[in-house]
Amino acid sequence: MNKVAALISFFLAQTILFGQAKLETDTEQRLYDHVAILASDEMQGRETGTKYELMAADYIIKQLKDFDIQPAGNKNSFLQPFEVLAGKNYGENNSLSVSKKQYQVKSDFYPLEYSGNAKATGKLIYVGYGIASTNPKLNDYQKIKNAEGKIFIMEAGLPKFDNPHAEEGKFADLRHKISYAESKGAVGVIVINTSNSTHDPIPDYTRKLKTSSIPVVFLKNGGALAKVKNETASISVDLVPDQRTAHNVIGFDDNSAETTVVIGAHYDHLGRGHFGSRHTGHDHPVHNGADDNASGVAILLELAREFQEPGHEAYNYLYIAFSGEEMGLLGSSFFVKNPTIDLDKVDYMLNLDMVGRMKNRTLIVNGTGTSPHWGNLLVRANPKNWALNVTANQSGTGPSDHTSFYQKDLPVLAFFSGVHKDYHTPADDIHTLNYKGMAQILDFVHGIVDHSTDYANNFEFTRTKENKQTKKRRFNVTLGVMPNYGFSGEGMMIDGVTEGKAAEIAGIKAEDVIIQMGAIKVNDIYDYMDALEKYSPGDEIEVNVIRGKETVSTQVKFD
Repeated sequence: MNKVAALISFFLAQTILFGQAKLETDTEQRLYDHVAILASDEMQGRETGTKYELMAADYIIKQLKDFDIQPAGNKNSFLQPFEVLAGKNYGENNSLSVSKKQYQVKSDFYPLEYSGNAKATGKLIYVGYGIASTNPKLNDYQKIKNAEGKIFIMEAGLPKFDNPHAEEGKFADLRHKISYAESKGAVGVIVINTSNSTHDPIPDYTRKLKTSSIPVVFLKNGGALAKVKNETASISVDLVPDQRTAHNVIGFDDNSAETTVVIGAHYDHLGRGHFGSRHTGHDHPVHNGADDNASGVAILLELAREFQEPGHEAYNYLYIAFSGEEMGLLGSSFFVKNPTIDLDKVDYMLNLDMVGRMKNRTLIVNGTGTSPHWGNLLVRANPKNWALNVTANQSGTGPSDHTSFYQKDLPVLAFFSGVHKDYHTPADDIHTLNYKGMAQILDFVHGIVDHSTDYANNFEFTRTKENKQTKKRRFNVTLGVMPNYGFSGEGMMIDGVTEGKAAEIAGIKAEDVIIQMGAIKVNDIYDYMDALEKYSPGDEIEVNVIRGKETVSTQVKFD
C-alpha cells in the first residue's frame, strides 16, 4: 500500500466518529474527508514543487479516476508539469570573518536577498543607519570620508523618531540603503541590529528582485561591530537558484458536447511557512491550509462526482487543481499559455478559493461583470428557501487563478467565503471549517452550472472596470497592468492589460517587459512600484518596454 492509500484509509477510519457527531449529511462527510487528507500534517503544507505537492496530487488524481474522469495533462497523464523558481538556497561558499574571527552561516550570519553572489575584503566603516537624505540632520554620510573600497557596517531599520510619518520614514527600505551604499563605494555590507524595537531582517529568497553586485549579510548579535576601528573583514556570498518542477492536476469529463466548463481550485499552500506566512514566531510549523485551499479542492472533487450523474451532458467539464498559486498564480498562468484543450471552446471558468469559512450564509462572488448572464444565473441558483447572502463584485481580476482566464477573455466567477485571522498561519486547520456552509456553496455552484446550459455555446464575455479597492493606497495612479509574478528576468513582465487604462491607451501589450518608467530604471516589480509612487494624475512619462527582441518607447499619461 503506497503512502497516499495508507493515508486515505487512516483518515476515513478516523472520520467516522467525527461525522456521526457533527456532520449532518453524506455530502458534508465527504467534504470533510477530502479536507482531512489534503490538510493533514502528513501533507506538510503542500508546498509548490515538493514531494508533498505530489502526495496531494496523487490523492486528487485517485478521486478523479474514481469518478471516471480522464487525464488531460501532458502525455496522457493527469499532470501538467511546469518549472518554478522557488527562491534560493545556500551554496558552498558563504563565509564571514572579521579580523581573525570566523562566523558560521545560518547560526551566526546569513545573506540577505538583496545580496549579489560576490566576494569582498576591506576595512570596516560604520555608517549608522545608512540614511542618505538631503536634510543634513538626517544624513548619516555627511561626516563620513574615504568610504571607497570599504565594507559598510549598517544598522537595520531606523533610529527612533518622535514623528513616525516624518521624512526619514522612507529610508527604512534596506534595498534602497544598500543601493546607496554601493554608490558610495561600498564593496560589501554587514547589517547589524542594536535596537530592541527593530526586528532582525528575515531574508525572503522567493522575491524576484534585482540584486546588488556586492555581498550583503546580516550578522546576528553583531552590535560590537558598531564600535570597530581599522579592522578588516572578508565576506563571501553564494546563493543558488531553487529551481523546482510543479504540477497542475487536470482531468477531463468528455460528454461530446460543443463547449466546456472549466472548474478550478489551487491545491498548493505554504509548506512550513518559509515564504508568505503571517506566523510571527521564529519556528516553522506546518501550515496545513485547510481553508486555503483544501476547501476549494474538496468542492471541486464533489462537483466532479455530481456532474457524473445523468442530466449534465450539455457541457464537457475540465477540472484543474492548480499549483503555484501562492507564488503568484503560476500554475493557472502556465495553463492558459499552454492549454491542453482548445480555450476557444470554453464557455467560462469557475474558481473556488477559500470557501471553507462561510458565516451568516454570506458568500463573496467575484467576476460577476465578466458576462451579462451572471446576474440572472446567480439569482436562479439561489432559491429563497435556503438563500445565500451573495456579495457580488464585478471585477474579473483578483489575487487568485480566475484572473489568468479573464486575461484570455473568458467569463469567470470566483467564490470566496471571506478573510479571517487564521489566513496564512498554522491555525488554518481542519477543525475550523464550516462543512455545512461548504455543502451550501457546492449546491449553489452546481445550480449555476445547471442553469447556464440555457446559454451553452453562446456565453458572452464582457470586460470589467478595474476594482478601485484593489489599488494600493500609497499609489495615486495606476498603469492598469497585471504583473507576471513568475518572471525572473530583468524588468517587469506584463501578464495582462486592463481595457481603457493608461497602459492600453499607450499601446502597451501583454508579455511586454517594462524596463524604464520616466527617469526610473525598472529592474524588477519593486522598482515598478517605486516608480508608480512618484507620479500623480495628469503626469505624462515615457515608458520603455522590451517586446520580443525590440525595445519600444511610448508615452503614458496617468488619469
